[in-house]
Amino acid sequence: LVAASGGYMMACVADKLLAAPFAYVGSIGVVGGSPNVHKVLERAGVEVVQRTSGRFKRSLQQFEPNTPEGLQKYQEEIDAIHAAFKVHVSTNRPSLDIEAVATGESWLALHALDQGLVDGLCT
Repeated sequence: LVAASGGYMMACVADKLLAAPFAYVGSIGVVGGSPNVHKVLERAGVEVVQRTSGRFKRSLQQFEPNTPEGLQKYQEEIDAIHAAFKVHVSTNRPSLDIEAVATGESWLALHALDQGLVDGLCT
């Protein structure tokens, strides 16, 4: 059983949150990425033409080198999603020390109970 990341986001709105002792709970964090294959394509002589509108429509590149500006913008977007995730969890589980649990880590439910991520254990 897993109630991590998006699963925990949905579960944390419950009035009472129970988990099996061996369930994996938490993962209040955000990950994003995309493969960058421009070097492989370049070596193979493949040219990819891509057009966008809007300065940051494609902040993370797949077919050409990433820029420091684009990487910074992408990190800002990831950070904004993480902030919204923390607000959502804090609103629904106000007794949590959100900074202590919003590290992206997951815990077995036995330890998640100690953290306040769940209210009880059951099988």
